[in-house]
Amino acid sequence: MKKKTLFSLIFTPFLLVSLAVCITVFFLFNERFKHDEAALLTKISSQINKNIIEKTTNYLLPAILISELSVKLSASGVIDINNNGQLESYLIEQIKAYPQLSKVYLGKENGDFIMAHRDNKSFVTKIIYQQNKKEEVKQYNVYGELISATNQEASFDPRTRSWYFQTKEEEKAIWTDLYMFFTGKRPGITASYPLFNNNQTFEGVFGVDLELSEISEFLSFQKKYYNSKIIILNYKNEIVAQSGNIVFKTLKDGQIVPMHINEHGDDLIQESYKKITSIQKKDTATNQVTLTYDNNTYLISSISFPSYFGKNWKVMTILPKEKLLDNKVPANIIFYIMLIGITLLILIITMLIVRSITTPIKQLTFDLQRLRYKNVDGKIIKSSVIEVSELIHVYSDIKKLYSKTFTKEEK
Repeated sequence: MKKKTLFSLIFTPFLLVSLAVCITVFFLFNERFKHDEAALLTKISSQINKNIIEKTTNYLLPAILISELSVKLSASGVIDINNNGQLESYLIEQIKAYPQLSKVYLGKENGDFIMAHRDNKSFVTKIIYQQNKKEEVKQYNVYGELISATNQEASFDPRTRSWYFQTKEEEKAIWTDLYMFFTGKRPGITASYPLFNNNQTFEGVFGVDLELSEISEFLSFQKKYYNSKIIILNYKNEIVAQSGNIVFKTLKDGQIVPMHINEHGDDLIQESYKKITSIQKKDTATNQVTLTYDNNTYLISSISFPSYFGKNWKVMTILPKEKLLDNKVPANIIFYIMLIGITLLILIITMLIVRSITTPIKQLTFDLQRLRYKNVDGKIIKSSVIEVSELIHVYSDIKKLYSKTFTKEEK
């Protein structure tokens, strides 16, 4: 028979039973872990989407609010639309207050036009008099001091622009689709509001421009926080803006129009859109799905802008699952830590138990060897283990008996 140490006899079965219990408990609770992880992902994703919607709304909303406020200030007589000097100062102040705004302007029903926009560290105003087709351009420094003033022929008529005639037609605040700005030749969108006099006669439109590049830069800034793809879609599922590069379609006549998301060059974005739209057709209340693409898992969300924004837009976000759980320890790591911890605990407990048994036995063995040489002196042996203590007691009696025998022999 193969000999075994007392340590192995105690440690091995103790370890095997404990590990079996540990593994059983882990697998029983594994489904619970998965459920909790899914709930955590949903909570994190919902919070991120809420933050993105809130920040994007707050970023875009000043455009429509300023156009509306300008109309109300004009109607109440605070600003005079026929006082170009006052209007210039007012429009420049709006540009100063909101860096995301590209241009603020007023187009009148008679074709006159006044606009303010930022030009590096200075501000430029443009006043067009439609009657004589003259354009007056002024440049001001940050202190409001005039730097330069020029006059030239004007070719721009606000009444021909979509932001003007759409607002006039609908008689309410509007957000335009993507188009190319006349000034600067850059793509963007416009928030506009109709202006009526006290007799409810249409007098013109206040407009505020937001450049597409500025919106994309803002979304890219949010992307840095969440490592996600963010796309703003209109009611036609056309891309208003996205994080990263700006995208749009250029027609044969040179006009630009929004690109449908199905035409996007990013396959992940296309697959995400298909997945969430197919789910929403079955359940309109669903605004979040999971997509596995190229061996990676993503959380796809589509949330509409709040109703007070005034535009039927939505934000689609694509969030990588692994990035959302960067700060969360995986369940298998927890299991391995538990396994190592339990093994160490069992090892320590086993060593303490074995030591409490073997120490007095070793002392007893040494004393027995001394007894062979008729040496009955020795230290008192103690043990907290009842069985070992009984053995020591029996040995003590035998030792006393041998002690008497050795004494008689000496005599």
